[in-house]
Formats: sequence, C-alpha cells, structure tokens
Amino acid sequence: MSQNTEWKLRTPPQTEVWVDEDVLAMRAPLVRVHRDDAGTWLFDGPGEPPRPASRTHLSAVAGAWPHVAALTELNSGDSVVWSWEQHGWTSEFECRCGNCAQPVATDLDRSTWPSELHPEYLASVESTALSGQIMLTDILATPGGIALLGPGGQNRTSEEMTPVALANVIRRWPHTMRALRAVRDGHGMRWNPEELNWHEYMTV
Repeated sequence: MSQNTEWKLRTPPQTEVWVDEDVLAMRAPLVRVHRDDAGTWLFDGPGEPPRPASRTHLSAVAGAWPHVAALTELNSGDSVVWSWEQHGWTSEFECRCGNCAQPVATDLDRSTWPSELHPEYLASVESTALSGQIMLTDILATPGGIALLGPGGQNRTSEEMTPVALANVIRRWPHTMRALRAVRDGHGMRWNPEELNWHEYMTV
C-alpha cells in the first residue's frame, strides 16, 4: 500500500494499526474507525467488532483509503462510522436516553443510492490504485466511460486497468460518491489531499 505524503493526522504515519482482514482483502468497505483507550487505531468493515484483523502502518491505510485523513480529531476512546447518507464520518456514541438514532457501520446502503448512478455500470479502475499500491487521485469522464486513476497523467494501457462496477468502486472508496455524481463529460475530478475534497478540471 502507498505512503500518504500529505500527512494530516496527529498520529505518526509509521504507527502500527489494526485493519479488518475483509477490508484489507477489499471484500468489505472501511466504514468504522475506533481508537482504544491506549490510542491504538482499529479499522473495520460492517458488522460487530471485534473482527479478524491484521497489522499494518497508519500511512498505508491513509494512502489506500484517503477518507481516513479526515479523522484529525479522533481521540483515544473515540469511534466513528461512515454515513452513506451524509457522505462522511459521524461519531459513534452511547445513547443514554434511549431515543437516539444510533449510527451503525453498514455496507453500502442501496436505499440512499443516487438515481443518476447505475450501480452495475462498469468503470475502468487503475489496478494499482484498486489494490492500494498507489493512491486514487483522479476520476475522469471520457468518451469510453468513467476512469479512476492514480497519479501520473491520463494515459493507461488496457492491461493497467480493471473493470469494476460503480457500486464496488464506491464500496472501495466511499468518498468518491459525490465526485462520481458530479463528474461531467470532458472533465475530471482530482482529489485534493490538503483540503480533503474533489476539484473539477477540464481534460479537453
């Protein structure tokens, strides 16, 4: 997995962390982050923790899943889950009144799926970005369809790309949903690691 050069988290990049094995294997989306009382980071997919997990470095996680870089205020003992409806992290908390809507770490919620995106549509994804070896940086609307690329220009060979259904693209990178909705023909969306958002640019 790639190193994240635009480091924003307060925890050092080489810190060892635990990642759900299903998330590491790209079988599940990264939708819950917890820091235990000692400050250890744990990254989970849907379902009740604890789950089988493996160790890696925080920099590798932030490189493969850029939405993790937004967790600059996550303190020891805190947890957050990804909200598919709000397209962002929301705090996990213990309800004391019994009336709160508890945030739950879930897989992609098809009930909030935007009508303009077709979940089975095949996008072309740079294989090394898909595997986490490099960071996903660009989403392009090309005459041949949607392409998702890492750094290094726009030209790729077919051998460097993998067809992936849009639903699985968004499960892999939850922070891409809004960009995929916004990208227009002849334009691209580039991830800004400083501002943690997507910026549009012209490709033609």
